[in-house]
Amino acid sequence: MNINSILSNFAQQELVLARSSTERSRIDGSLTQLERVISSKLNVKQFIRFGSYTRNTILPRKYDAKSDVDLMVVFNTNNGIMTSGTYRKNILNILSHAYPNSISKKDFPVIKLELNHIMFDVVPAYYEESFWGSGNYYIPDSGNGWRQTVPNDINSELADKNQSYGGNIIRQVVRLCKHWNASAGYPLESYLMEKEIVNLVYWGTEDTYERFLKTLNSIAGHQNGVRQALDYINQYQGGVFSSPDYQKQLQWLKKLLPGLNRIY
Repeated sequence: MNINSILSNFAQQELVLARSSTERSRIDGSLTQLERVISSKLNVKQFIRFGSYTRNTILPRKYDAKSDVDLMVVFNTNNGIMTSGTYRKNILNILSHAYPNSISKKDFPVIKLELNHIMFDVVPAYYEESFWGSGNYYIPDSGNGWRQTVPNDINSELADKNQSYGGNIIRQVVRLCKHWNASAGYPLESYLMEKEIVNLVYWGTEDTYERFLKTLNSIAGHQNGVRQALDYINQYQGGVFSSPDYQKQLQWLKKLLPGLNRIY
């Protein structure tokens, strides 16, 4: 098996949270139940599922300890808007009562609910109509107020680029970069990293291996550990006067992606 096949299989088989319809159905069922619990107690206008789960770039928690499924609770504010802290407290109280054997806590700006198979990040929000047409969503800011947000803003662009590039390579590269980021102690904020990857210019016919190296160099090539590994990998790819050393390349890849040690 060549290195590209190793990386592609790793990204497609290991770095996928819901690898089967049964697993995804279980997560979706938990989401539906969570929505039912919250809407039975609070005045909810709508729920929006967002984040890496909706983009299919979420990793299993054994490869990313911060992996979670995001749920936005958009409140009905016809009778006025309370502080973001009030909404967060109300959600926490409900979840603590409904899931007494699970861990639920506030972790700004979300409320975390940890079940035995998945972590949920629940974030309160409200929607404000605009005079000019489409309105805006707001989630908690760093104080006790609100800031504007656009849920699922990069989903379509990721899907389009992944399809146009072919081979599901862009989505594979996102997963590989997220595993590197988690293994490196999260030097990059996960969502912003995904957004940066999506915004890169894609052309050519690189395979998963080539695209991953190019992408990691673009988003984190300045970091010492990454720079060293990429330089050695480039050296061991060979050239006019030297042959490729695939074992040495794989050795340095495992420093970037330690999860490979579980499989290869």
